[in-house]
Amino acid sequence: MMMSCGKDIDQFIPNEKQDVAGDISRLTSRLKEDISAGISYSVSVPCTGNIAITVDKDVVLVIPPDFVDLAQYPCTTGFFDVNVLVCDTKGEILAAGIPTISENKFLESRIEMKLEIKNGSTSCRLAHGKQIRILVNDPDPRDRMELFYGQESDWLQADGDSAKWDNVANRDWWVQMDSTQQGISGFGYECFSDSIDWVNIDVFFEIPVEQRTPVCVSLPEEFTNTNTAVFMVLDDYKSIVYLTGDAAQHLFCEHYGSTPIGFNVTFVVISERGEGNYYFAEQKATITPNLTETIVPLKTPYEEIKHYISAL
Repeated sequence: MMMSCGKDIDQFIPNEKQDVAGDISRLTSRLKEDISAGISYSVSVPCTGNIAITVDKDVVLVIPPDFVDLAQYPCTTGFFDVNVLVCDTKGEILAAGIPTISENKFLESRIEMKLEIKNGSTSCRLAHGKQIRILVNDPDPRDRMELFYGQESDWLQADGDSAKWDNVANRDWWVQMDSTQQGISGFGYECFSDSIDWVNIDVFFEIPVEQRTPVCVSLPEEFTNTNTAVFMVLDDYKSIVYLTGDAAQHLFCEHYGSTPIGFNVTFVVISERGEGNYYFAEQKATITPNLTETIVPLKTPYEEIKHYISAL
């Protein structure tokens, strides 16, 4: 009875606000690892080379004779491991590849690959003067395709000449796979790479300057360039652009003014605000001059984010 006379009030003393900044690199690394698992290939190649290997569904790599300098990299096991990561969908490029931009201009990609030659745990380079022949099946090859080499988050033209585009050929091809005379034929792209790292077969979008525009995405202020990544995916082309975060303006932008006006795009936002605490949004738009799109990401399970990106 005495207790029933007290005030029926619960006192609530809040804790200090916890600002969970998050780390987007944890989420992007997890996506890259999970999605790369299905597009990574490793083939044992004889020390002397001179063999063709098939990777993914469309790619044949022709390894030349004596492709590694054995004086520099002694081949003690009889084989080198050739590891290949193949990105040929928008989702694979978004998660595991390099955005399709070069010299601040948009690219349309046919295929991105990361090549690696391993001698045990040692990474090897191609011997001087040697090139890997790259063959990509494609029933409808594009003109003016070029070979690009990856440079961090950008692509550089392999020939270093912006006025030329003759290092990727469109043709029928046949190649002998090994000494048994077994062969394989195809039709599509052919090029030669002297680089062991990221390589790419792309074409520049031929868009007049007056038909391009900068584009930005506006997010709530808790989504920062340390916990969030924003991508612009061109709906009708295999082209992915990373939007750079501007912390002061709370915007993520394509600052170069290279986005083609009138193109249909999908903005993809992924965020990690504390380990295992994920946010996601996708929003379609048609590009208009100086577009700023406002998006509010929602808390989303990791598996849903991974499934969406894998299906792009």
